[in-house]
Amino acid sequence: MSNTVTEIVTMKCSDGISKEDFIKIIDNLECQFHSKQDGFMDTELLYDGKENSWIMIQHWTSAERMKAASKKMFQDPATEQFRSSIDPKQVKISVYPILGTWCSNEVGA
Repeated sequence: MSNTVTEIVTMKCSDGISKEDFIKIIDNLECQFHSKQDGFMDTELLYDGKENSWIMIQHWTSAERMKAASKKMFQDPATEQFRSSIDPKQVKISVYPILGTWCSNEVGA
């Protein structure tokens, strides 16, 4: 069985940050921080217009590597803009083990 995990982070932006600006902030976060972390696999960013919230789905090779990256996140200068752009009271993090994955035969064809 795989040790890979999915981390789902639900969050809201601080007041005054547009959707376009937040997407740029996330792009910077992924390019300058997450993509350089040991065990990082990928990220998806979603927007819930009804709740005015963002959902970030990340895959990691292990919970331990995800936790190590999360710890670094609060110290790394590359994450400062992201950290200041979200409302910390509106962040919810859930982590789940990946038990299986399936994809369309059309993917990669």
